[in-house]
Amino acid sequence: MSTTAATQLWITRCPVPTASSVAFDRGLLERDLGPLGVAVQYLQDAPDLSVRDAHFHHRLDGLVREGGNVPALWARANGTDTRLIALTWIDEYQALLTRDPALAGDPSKLAGKRIGIPRYRDAVVDFHAAMALRGAQATLSLAGLSLDDVELVDLPTQRNTEAWGPGDRAPRGVWALELEALADGRADAVYVKGAPGVAAARADGVREVAEFGFHADPAVRVNNGTPRTITVATPLLEQQPEVVARYLATLLDAADWASANGDEVARVLAAETGGDADGVARAYGDARLHPDLRDDWLDALEQERAFLAQQGLLAAGGDFDVREWVDPAPLAAARALLADR
Repeated sequence: MSTTAATQLWITRCPVPTASSVAFDRGLLERDLGPLGVAVQYLQDAPDLSVRDAHFHHRLDGLVREGGNVPALWARANGTDTRLIALTWIDEYQALLTRDPALAGDPSKLAGKRIGIPRYRDAVVDFHAAMALRGAQATLSLAGLSLDDVELVDLPTQRNTEAWGPGDRAPRGVWALELEALADGRADAVYVKGAPGVAAARADGVREVAEFGFHADPAVRVNNGTPRTITVATPLLEQQPEVVARYLATLLDAADWASANGDEVARVLAAETGGDADGVARAYGDARLHPDLRDDWLDALEQERAFLAQQGLLAAGGDFDVREWVDPAPLAAARALLADR
């Protein structure tokens, strides 16, 4: 990774509720970073897929990323030089779906059943498989079962590079593979989440084995999206800490605005996720987008790291200390910037 000072800031975010989404929609990043001489470039607008793939491997000068924790943890385990500067916790709809009436509403009936696990063979990091395995584990735990009590069935596929092209704010065809596996009998149950997951659960003949995205125990809710990570390329942080602090201050400002403008936030989230208004409301509820570094959120991220390592989804470097990855200085500086207004 180059260590030359960046005049261009690459912003990338997952198609999920993020403060970056709100800041992007309202033009806040250009407003706040432009006076610093920084040009903001959105990674999803890059015409080259190899550039857009930096969303997963994080090897791009001047990149900051807000999104699912699996790619961020994977990149760190693979030696990419990043720092964790904040987390967000936004509960969302998560469920295991089935077409078998006997499984509906009863995770205990999953013993001996087939749970479909998507395997994107050409993915930079197969976060789909990670989410499905974690979601299956969470559902099984509700009945005192484990992954050893079911048959994990691979659903091999490849990325549809046309599903999310330059300029798209949400991918198309989310959960189609999983619904097809239920329909053709390859799997008895599959994992879905978010607003597209709500839509999948509404498909004819589909039922919930369990919905656990708002479970009373936060440990059950931990997955790729809970908590979400905000990471930055270390050279950018070292060379231009004021840019990173201003970026986080803008996210805090965007989150404050979102707290007071629910209808507008719903519109933004619908555009980001591809869901309709009802699906967004069902999937995310009263989403709070504020970045923080709470100890319980870091504990949850450590639980996720340990699970991914156990499942062989991280490189040999997956046994790292999450807290040593954290740099709290940018968030503290961002809060100071807002306090000085």
